[in-house]
Parts: sequence; C-alpha cells; structure tokens
Amino acid sequence: MTVNDYIQQRFQTFGIQVSEADLLDMCLNSKISGEDEMNEDNRMRVSVAIAKFIPSLLLRATSISESGFSMSWNIEGIKQYYSFLCKQYGLKDELSNKPKCTFL
Repeated sequence: MTVNDYIQQRFQTFGIQVSEADLLDMCLNSKISGEDEMNEDNRMRVSVAIAKFIPSLLLRATSISESGFSMSWNIEGIKQYYSFLCKQYGLKDELSNKPKCTFL
C-alpha cells in the first residue's frame, strides 16, 4: 500500500474524500512521496502530516446536497481522531475546548 492509499483510506473511514492536491500537500509537508510504500519507518511522519491537515479540512462544508445527491462526513469522529494523533505524537491540539476563565 502506498502512502497516498493509506491517507485516502484513513479519511474514507470518516466519509471524507481527499483530493490529489490534499494528498500532495500532506506528502510535501511530511517530506515523503505519496508513491512510497507505507511502512513503520514513515508511519509517524504520515500520521503527523494527517494531524496537521485536519484543522484546514474542518473549514470545509461537512455536508453537500445537490440534485438529489447528498454526502456528509463524521465531524466529531475526525475531531476525536485528530485529538488522538495530537496526544500520540505530542502535537498541540488546536481544536480542543480551551479552559476559560471568567471573573464575576
């Protein structure tokens, strides 16, 4: 399985189709080729690239309906996956609820 195949299948789990441009961005950011074989040596770099891509993905529409065709994806699931990757690889979780301090 190539890196591109792995990334596509990871996102398909959540009902998300990633474009060729998305794959290219993730691979360039992780400094690997999408045509490389997915293995233990590049797994961490690919997972970190996926985690860094997710916040920009969440800026897109989560459901599309057009001419009787409807498509949506699991936004909560992808947020939980993002949080998991951040914890696993020591990344700052940009999407979690931040504690708030209020003064009365």
